[in-house]
Amino acid sequence: MILADKILTLRKNNNLSQEELAEKLNVSRQSISKWESAAAIPDINRILEMAKLFGVTTDYLLKDDLDTAVYSETDETVGRRVVVQEVNDYLKDNRQFAKRTAFGVLLCILSPITLIELAGNAKAVGISETAGAAIGIATLLLIIAGAVALFIIGSNPMKRYEYLDKGRFELEYGAEGIIRERRAAFSKRHTASIVIGVALCILCAVPLVTAGALNAKESVVIAMVGVLLAVVSAATYLFVSSGVVMGGFDRLLSEGEYAPSARKEEEHQDKIGAIYWPLVVAAYLLWSFLSGKWGITWLIWPIAALVFAALTATVSAIKKK
Repeated sequence: MILADKILTLRKNNNLSQEELAEKLNVSRQSISKWESAAAIPDINRILEMAKLFGVTTDYLLKDDLDTAVYSETDETVGRRVVVQEVNDYLKDNRQFAKRTAFGVLLCILSPITLIELAGNAKAVGISETAGAAIGIATLLLIIAGAVALFIIGSNPMKRYEYLDKGRFELEYGAEGIIRERRAAFSKRHTASIVIGVALCILCAVPLVTAGALNAKESVVIAMVGVLLAVVSAATYLFVSSGVVMGGFDRLLSEGEYAPSARKEEEHQDKIGAIYWPLVVAAYLLWSFLSGKWGITWLIWPIAALVFAALTATVSAIKKK
C-alpha cells in the first residue's frame, strides 16, 4: 500500500474530512487531495505530524510493504530528522575519518620496525645495542604520537554525528534510497579490499619462512620481520578503511552492527571493555618492563582478544537467559 492510500484510509478511519485534516496539519484542502491522489508527496514534517495525529509509526507511513497499520502507544517520531544534505555530509566526513583512522592503525603496526631492526643489527650499522634500542624506542614513540594525532584529528568532525549512535533519528523521505544506492556501489570495492587484505595476511609470512628455510643470516631474518609487519599493516589499512566506510552506511540504515539488538550487545561489550582493556594494558606494560622481553610480551594481545571474545559471549548468553 502506497503512502497516498494510507493517508486516505487513516483519514476515513478517524472520521475526518479533507478540510478537517487540512486544518489539523495547517495545510490547504487541495494539499490533502493531492496527497491522497498521489499527485504530490507530503514533506517529512507533515508525515511526522500525521504519524503523531493517527497514532501510527512513521515506518508504516513510509514503507510501502507495510499494509497493516502499525500503531504505537508512545510517540515514535521523537528524534532528529536527518535530511539528504546531512546524509551527504556524514558520508563524506566518514570517508575522511576512515582514511585517517586506517593510516593511524598502519603507523601503529609499523612503529616497532626501527626498534626491531636496530636491536638486531646494531653492530652492523656501527652503534651499540643500547644506542640502537634508544633510537628504536624514540622512533616508535614518535610514530605512535603521530598515529594518535591522526585519530584525534579524524574523530573531531565525527562528533557532530554522535546522535546516530543512539539510533534516535528519522531519515528524510527518499534518503534511505540514496544511502542504499551508494552502499551497493561501494560494496564491490569493500569486497575487493577484504579479499586483498586476507590474501596479504596469508602471504605475509612467506618471506620470513623462506629466509628461515634457507638458513639466511640473522640480519636477513630480522629484515623479513620488518617486511612481515609492512605487509600486515597494508592489509589492516584495507580492512579498516573499507570497514569504516561500510559501517557508515549501516549506521545510517540502523542495520548490521548498528541494528537495535546489536547496539544493546555493544553496550554490554563497552561496559566490560572499560574495565578489561585497561587491566590488559597494565599487565602488558608491567610484564614488558620487568622482563625486558618486548619481543615476546606482545603475545598478550592476541590472547587477551580471545579471552575478551569468550568473556563477552558468555555474558551475552547469561543475559539472554
